[in-house]
Amino acid sequence: MERILDQQEIDELLSAFEEGQIDPVQDAAGKTPAGPAPGQGKQVSGIDLIRGQNYSRWRIANLDVVFNSFARYYSIALSNSLQQGVTVSKGEVTSRFFEDFIVQQEDAGLLGVFSLDPLKGNGLLVFDKRLCFGLVEVMLGMSGAQEYKIFDREVSAIEANLIRSLMSEGCAVFNRSFAPLEELNTGITRVETNRRLLSILAPETEVIQVTFSVRLGSLQGKVLMVIPYFSLEPFKDRLRDEGLQMLEEKEAPNWARQLESELRSIEISVSAVWGETYLTVEEILSMRKGDIISIDYDEAAPVRVLAGEKPKFSARPGVKNGKKVVRLVQQQFQGE
Repeated sequence: MERILDQQEIDELLSAFEEGQIDPVQDAAGKTPAGPAPGQGKQVSGIDLIRGQNYSRWRIANLDVVFNSFARYYSIALSNSLQQGVTVSKGEVTSRFFEDFIVQQEDAGLLGVFSLDPLKGNGLLVFDKRLCFGLVEVMLGMSGAQEYKIFDREVSAIEANLIRSLMSEGCAVFNRSFAPLEELNTGITRVETNRRLLSILAPETEVIQVTFSVRLGSLQGKVLMVIPYFSLEPFKDRLRDEGLQMLEEKEAPNWARQLESELRSIEISVSAVWGETYLTVEEILSMRKGDIISIDYDEAAPVRVLAGEKPKFSARPGVKNGKKVVRLVQQQFQGE
């Protein structure tokens, strides 16, 4: 029976390996074991026991619907705020570890931490440097058609405060996009220019990363949104089973009610027509004060009431309190 090493012996053995006192490819006798014959050995690939999971299991079906809505609404919000046409397009949606994401943010201009109340965890909105400097110029009055200068420095505190307002609009837009699933109250809690100062999630936390392309005239940049997987996981089954149908059904009635409400408040001219006549341009030009225009009108016939240019009612003329009035007697559907 082989002897089992105790903890002290294991520690000494590991220390010897680290200090180079023992060659790990040698056996106990100090000899290097012969390798397998060419073509007969098996290829050995390394595996990370901590990060050996499959990224694809973190993907959530139909989640793109939420981010597509975000891109559409954010385009409108930025266009209104900057008074210039802005286009936001959704790009790739990937799954990764938070540490891997942070390592690649060397060119990030501003990183905004936003809450996900009432969900657990925090998310990130990241604007790249080109977008940050360009948006600041636009907010200060620069035209989107001009060329933007990208500085080789970090975003200043004043610039960060200006861009933070646009990030806050992004949070409001995300609340609206996510509303069919859950009422959120997200908001920017702080902004950072140094990625090393962000420790909002554990390095091994799985996150969903969404890339958005932003275009404003000659300015092009990227916005990244990062949300922890555990924040979105409760909606995984719901989105998979009924996500698309649920979102479409909830949006359609809202648009219908909105259009109906707007139509009811539109003003339209209403006129009562007693009679009509046709004149040539020459006759109109030759008119003088006191001339009388004859109209082919039957006093016994009902008056036509027009909504805009379309006849809608028949009416009887009369006088009330010294003013001419008409009483509607029949509804006409001609020209609906």
